[in-house]
Order: sequence, then C-alpha cells, then structure tokens
Amino acid sequence: MKKLLLIFIFCTALSSVAQVVTVVDSDTNEPLVNVAVYNKSKSKSAVSDIEGQVDLKIFTDQEFIYFQSISYATIKIAKANISKDKFIRLQQQSDYFNPIILSASKFEQRAQDIPQKIFAVNREEITFNNPQTSADLLQQSGQVFVQKSQQGGGSPMIRGFSTNRLLITVDGVRMNTAIFRSGNLQNVISIDPLSVDRSEVILGPGSVVYGSDAIGGVMNFYTLKPQYQKDSIQITGSGLLRYASANNENTGHLDFNIGGEKWASATSITVNFFNDLRMGSHGPDDYLRESYVVRRDDQDISIVNDNSLIQRPTGYDQLNILQKFRYQLLKILNSD
Repeated sequence: MKKLLLIFIFCTALSSVAQVVTVVDSDTNEPLVNVAVYNKSKSKSAVSDIEGQVDLKIFTDQEFIYFQSISYATIKIAKANISKDKFIRLQQQSDYFNPIILSASKFEQRAQDIPQKIFAVNREEITFNNPQTSADLLQQSGQVFVQKSQQGGGSPMIRGFSTNRLLITVDGVRMNTAIFRSGNLQNVISIDPLSVDRSEVILGPGSVVYGSDAIGGVMNFYTLKPQYQKDSIQITGSGLLRYASANNENTGHLDFNIGGEKWASATSITVNFFNDLRMGSHGPDDYLRESYVVRRDDQDISIVNDNSLIQRPTGYDQLNILQKFRYQLLKILNSD
C-alpha cells in the first residue's frame, strides 16, 4: 500500500514539473521575467518568475495560451503543442512597442519618458523613402522644413531657426555650425543618407544639454554600427543602384558588415553623380533659366542657355566613405 502511495505521489509531482515552461528571448536565450501568460477569456493567468519560468498547470491541454511582454511580439500557442524542451521563445519588437531615444539626454530613454517633442526615422523608413540627400531625408519626414533653392542645397529650418542656431551631430560628434553666419547653409547634404541607421531630431531648444547653438533644435544622425556574430565569422551587406531622370542622377551604394565573436567591421561606400537639374515644362515662365554665368579670363560672362528648362550649372559629384571597427575584450566589457 505504501509503495502504491509513493508511486502516486511521484507521478503527481512529475506531472506538475512537466507543466513548467521557461520563457526566453529568441535571440539571446536570456530568461524573461514578468511575462504575462493567459487564456483567451483571460479567466486564467500567470506570470513568469525571475528565471523566466511559469507553471501552466491551471490551463487545460485544449486551451490556447497567450504569452505577452512589453517590447516583444505576443504569441498564441495551444498547450498541447508546446515543444518538448519546455521553452517559449519571444521575438523582440522594440521599434514598435518601446522605442529608445538617445538624443534628448545623451543616454537611452524610452520615448514616452521624454517631455520634449522629438521624432526618429529608422533604417527601414530611410530605405523605403530612398532620399537622394540627407536634406531630402529630413524633408520627407514631414517634420522639418528644408530651404532648397538649388539642387546642391538643403538647409533645415526648425521653428524659424537655421544654420548656427541648429546643431547637427553625427554619431554624437557635433558639426561646427556655431561659427557660421545666420543665413541658410547646405552642410547637411555632406551626410550620406544611405549610411544612416537612425536619425533623431529634437524640435525645440536643446541648449541645456548641447549648448547655445542648439537653441532651435538638434539633428542627430547615427550611422551603421558594426555587429558582432556568434560562433563564426559572418559577412552581410546590401547594395543599391539608382537613376533619376530629373537630374540624370547615377548613384551606387554598397555597405557590408564583417562580424566575429569579439570584433566587427562596418563599411559603407556611396558615389553620387548629379547632372544639371531639369525643371518641369508646365511651370511659370519666371522660373525659366534664360542665361547663366561662367568665369573666363578672371571675368564673369553671361551665356545664353540653350535649354531654359535646365538649371545650369547645378550638377555636382559626391563621394561618401564610412569605416568603423569594433572590438570587445570580454563578453561583459565592450569597447568601440
């Protein structure tokens, strides 16, 4: 009789243990704490502990169970279909659920914790919009007015401020706009939009953090970052070829990442050839370019334009090269 009782207790305990699953991050396999687990009617619920474990004994085998956590995609799975290894893997979706902003205070913050008006443009949006210059990148966001009186231009304006009242930084390094005049300048087009991984713009005063030249706003551009890879060295990359008929643009772009466990390299190369810009044929006659000026024998000479729809001379070429290396001594201590 005692043997039967011990067998019964052992089987009951084994059945209880078998219903405990561990919720982990699908990329890092780190356990996730405080993951909400519930059925469709939400009449039954549980929460994962500090080790990512949660007991599912309150759910029946026929029920569908939902696993939900902030910044992760919610998954739905039947209890009977949970894998034998008893692991539930959640995929991160931080860009949608919990965006992180670096620009407002120069350290990571959640977007909902920042009192200032700020917007961000990520890599996917930049690729989709396919801007020719960084001035076009800002203009396409619909949040920044860009004064663009010629093809090789693009001067951002935020709340009436421009040039030496707007700060531009690349990977946290400020461009020296404070010494410039107050008129419109076009230096933002020197930034290659195809090498930008993320752009964050503060719409309004940022002088407390950045200085007096940020009284109108701050435009931060974060370029591609070398990515480590586990187990083996991997090479990933992308390329782009583009032609635009309005200015006979020819653009070629290549970026690639070489990543190992302790070191990584990111390379980006972009070549732009912009010809003279051609305006539309249905515009007002005041916009026609009947003549243009060239320099000959130390004198400015006016020449008749053979095609008044072409804005001569507005064409230019541009070469952008980005190279980054990253190395970590230990898994805990990272060094760029």
